[in-house]
Amino acid sequence: MKIRPLFISVLFLCLAVPALAQLGEVQFSKLSKSADGSTEFKSGEYIFAHVQFKQPVVSSLTLNDRPVTFATEFYKDGKLLEEEMFGFDVDKVKSSKIDKLVIPVISDPAGDVPTWGKNLFAFRLPAVLADLPAGTHEIEFKLKSYNYKDAGEVMASGKFTLVTDAGARAWYKANEKDSYTALSQRGVTAVVVSERDAALGVVGGKSVVTLVNNCGRSVWMRKSGSSDKREYRLAPGQEMKYDRDGGYLEEWNFGTKKWTTVTKVFAPNAAGKANICK
Repeated sequence: MKIRPLFISVLFLCLAVPALAQLGEVQFSKLSKSADGSTEFKSGEYIFAHVQFKQPVVSSLTLNDRPVTFATEFYKDGKLLEEEMFGFDVDKVKSSKIDKLVIPVISDPAGDVPTWGKNLFAFRLPAVLADLPAGTHEIEFKLKSYNYKDAGEVMASGKFTLVTDAGARAWYKANEKDSYTALSQRGVTAVVVSERDAALGVVGGKSVVTLVNNCGRSVWMRKSGSSDKREYRLAPGQEMKYDRDGGYLEEWNFGTKKWTTVTKVFAPNAAGKANICK
């Protein structure tokens, strides 16, 4: 008996679908209180991602002494635009039964989004959207967690269309500033560096680590913290000091021509040095 190619194709698809299944389903909305299922937004409108999970969120997370840290990534044309990070006390999360998260994409600075005892505000994406040309753009949203397979897999994803006009730049710049102010005053004041390092597994020891470029090529890195944006060009073999309690790291991507947040775990040796490409 011969197995026809069509049957093989159908069988392959049936077997492949479960592997692509995600933990949650995303609906976008102009409101934080309810999901209206919007798929298109205009510049000047707030955007919230309502992520509904099939079971309590905590059941999918690995909980230990690390903070619970979520990351939202935004893509356009397959390229990473920006990311936001939200950190929570593990004690507030582990006993929770909630099965839905509301994640701000473009925040309403006057409105709170309470989650596990904190108000969430997003401020990174507006700075990127301010530089987009007027027109129609498809944005992809991906939700990850460093407590879910070390952020190696997507928990939930979705896409929306954004239509920007000539006045978009000024509005997004104002939203970036106002959202950050709201975050500082009454929200998640940040995923502070010590929490971020803990989430990435960089725990214990002194806060200062020496990064060694063993990549075989020059690498541009910078420390980002408040107004500190000092840049370092590391030739092969060169080193830089990184205070994990004084900012976070970004690396220049020569492909995208953008600074991107470094999420790699740096494990210093007994001498306090870490090879960045090991």
